[in-house]
Amino acid sequence: MKIRGFLIVLMMGLVIVYIIYFAKTGGKSNIRTMVDAYVGAKIDLTKVNMEQLGRIILSHMGGEGQVPADLAELKRSQPGVGAGSLDAWGRTLTYERLSDSGFRLTSAGPDGAFGTADDIVKEF
Repeated sequence: MKIRGFLIVLMMGLVIVYIIYFAKTGGKSNIRTMVDAYVGAKIDLTKVNMEQLGRIILSHMGGEGQVPADLAELKRSQPGVGAGSLDAWGRTLTYERLSDSGFRLTSAGPDGAFGTADDIVKEF
C-alpha cells in the first residue's frame, strides 16, 4: 500500500515537472530552441552589417553628391567594403538604387532565396 502511494506521488511529480518544462519551452525541444536562437542571432548580425554598409554608402553620397549606381562603384572608391557587403550566411547583399539619395539593401535571409517572407530589407 505504501509503495502504491509513493508511485502515485512520484507520477504526479513527474507530470508537474513535464507541465512546467512544456510551459517554459513552448513544446520545442532544446535543440530547436537553440537553432531558433542561432538563426535569430544571424538575422541580427545581418541587420548590423546592412546598417554599417548603409552608413558607408551614405558617406560616399556626401562626397559624390548621390548614392552610387551599384556596389562595384562603391568598392572602387572604398576598397575595404567587400566583406561588409555580405550577410551573416556569407551571401552578398543586394543593392538597389531608388533615387539620387535613396537605396535599398536586401538579404535573402535564412532560406537563401530572394522574394520570400524571410528576406531582410533595409531602406535608406
